[in-house]
Amino acid sequence: MEKLGPVTAHEWRTLRSLNQTYVDLRHEWEAACVHADGLMVKLEVTEGYADPDRRYRHHLAALHELYRPADAYERQASALAWRYASAAAVLGMAVMDRLIRDQPPLATDLVDEVATHEPTLGTLKDACDAPYERMIAARADDHYGTEAKARENLLGLLGAAEYNLEHTDIGGRRLNPAEIDACQLGVISPADQDPFWDNLLKPR
Repeated sequence: MEKLGPVTAHEWRTLRSLNQTYVDLRHEWEAACVHADGLMVKLEVTEGYADPDRRYRHHLAALHELYRPADAYERQASALAWRYASAAAVLGMAVMDRLIRDQPPLATDLVDEVATHEPTLGTLKDACDAPYERMIAARADDHYGTEAKARENLLGLLGAAEYNLEHTDIGGRRLNPAEIDACQLGVISPADQDPFWDNLLKPR
């Protein structure tokens, strides 16, 4: 970014804060996954040798009590990681785009708004689309060849999330395209299903 033009202190500090938050939450989520997965394996093994009489399944009952909050914590850590990662992506693209087009710094209120709220699916798609084409036109080097592949992968994963939304009943009905674009994945994902953002946070 610094090679493209001056970044304001507020833009830079906000992006840095979002990135630090995401990295920490990502590690927390990965640790939570390991813990929850380990308990799930224990549950499956224990169910295999549990006493047929339910009166003597204390070990199994205890593991179920441990697993439920562990699973809920994994989901919460994942949701928070997604919220800050998606906000950082949109803000980062907005700053880079305004530098490419030699525009004034983003308004402080706008930076704060983007950083504080999870973007909608439509906003994410827009952030990964038009600005990138302007970046390609502004600079062409090996770095952007790598970025092109990453962008294609990201857009593909966003498309997969959009497809899942199209084929999931939300509130007893299917959403139309405009409603899907207006969705925040962290809000719309049913609690009893894998979250729509899950593959977007998977390790590369």
